[in-house]
Amino acid sequence: MGGFKNESYNTIFEQNLFNLIILHISQCCKAMKSDCHETKNLLPNHEDKISNRLVACYLNTSIKGVKFTRENPEGFDADTDKFTGRTDIRIVSSDWLNGNNEAYYTIEAKRIDGNPRLNQEYISEGVSRFLTPSPPKYSSYYGKNIMLGYVVQAIDISENAEQVDKLQRNLLVDFTIGDMELACEDGRGFSRYQCLYQAHGDLNVELTHLFYDFSDVIA
Repeated sequence: MGGFKNESYNTIFEQNLFNLIILHISQCCKAMKSDCHETKNLLPNHEDKISNRLVACYLNTSIKGVKFTRENPEGFDADTDKFTGRTDIRIVSSDWLNGNNEAYYTIEAKRIDGNPRLNQEYISEGVSRFLTPSPPKYSSYYGKNIMLGYVVQAIDISENAEQVDKLQRNLLVDFTIGDMELACEDGRGFSRYQCLYQAHGDLNVELTHLFYDFSDVIA
C-alpha cells in the first residue's frame, strides 16, 4: 500500500483495500463452492484442507498487489526463542513486500456446524488469539483482522452468530467486547459481522466475522 502525506488519505486507502479484500474472499468462496458442484470434487470436512484449497486455487487470483499465504509463524517470544502462534492465512501487500514485516492482515479460519464445541473453538482458538497480551499470538498492525467461518452443516447462520456472540462474552471475560453487528448478507449463505474488542491497554481490535455456507459441498 503506497503512502500519502495526508494521514487521512492513508486511512481511507487502507479501509478501501480492506473492503476489497473482504469482497474478494466472499467471491472466492462462492467460486470454490460453485466448482465443487460442477466438478463433484467436494470439500473435506477439515479446516486446514478447506483453507489449503481456498488459498492455492482461488485467493491468489484476480487481485493485484495483495498476496495470501498459508500457515505463517507468529508472535516471536525473545525470552524463549519460540513463536507463540501460527496464522491460518496471512494477507500481505506492498507495505510488507517493501520491508515492513508487521504490515499485514490475518485470516483465522474455523469450521462452524451449529454445535457448542465448534462455536467454543471459534472463540477460544480463534478470536482470543487476536486479544492475548504481549506478545500477542496474532498481531493487528492495522487494528483489524478477519475470522472466517466455514459453515459445514446446514444451519441458521444468523441464529448461530447470536450464539457465538453470547459465548464470546462468557469466555472472554478479560476483554471489553462491543456489539457483534450484521454488516451484510447476500441471501446465498454469506454473512458479514463486525465486532470491536478492547484487547489490552488501549489497543482496540476490530474483527470482521465472515460466515460462508459450504454445507452442501462437504464430503
